Amino acid sequence: MKRLVLFWAAVGTAAVAQVTVLHSAQGSGHIQFATNSEFITFSAVQRADGTVSGNATVHDVSAGVTARIDVNCLNVVGNTARISGIVTRSSDPTLVGYEGIFQVVDGGEGKGSVDLMSLANFFEVGSGNDCTVPGEFDLVPVDQGNIQVQ
Repeated sequence: MKRLVLFWAAVGTAAVAQVTVLHSAQGSGHIQFATNSEFITFSAVQRADGTVSGNATVHDVSAGVTARIDVNCLNVVGNTARISGIVTRSSDPTLVGYEGIFQVVDGGEGKGSVDLMSLANFFEVGSGNDCTVPGEFDLVPVDQGNIQVQ
């Protein structure tokens, strides 16, 4: 019986070592950019082996469109994260299969801290950039929500 317990303990330790998180970004936020109003919720994790998983839901209030993104790319530099992935569901079926990308900035916690977020951009796979390519995003303060980048 002791051998069996030691075996399971070793397997459990190995499994934990394989899922070590290198970076993560999660949160939600509402932003207003000119006449566009958008609400994004997201959770993304990059493991030490380079794999990325997560999801994001983008609700473009102005257009009345919601899109679900399966995140496959997370790029964290300091307190800034670029997140991208493939749209798997949408109230606008023409977006399914497109790449979605957005950027967030964690402004910290507490009074006086301000998180920032961009609108989500959508394009045909291969015709735009994923999160690994540096890009310029128009960032605006999050009026409701909280963003955490680690």
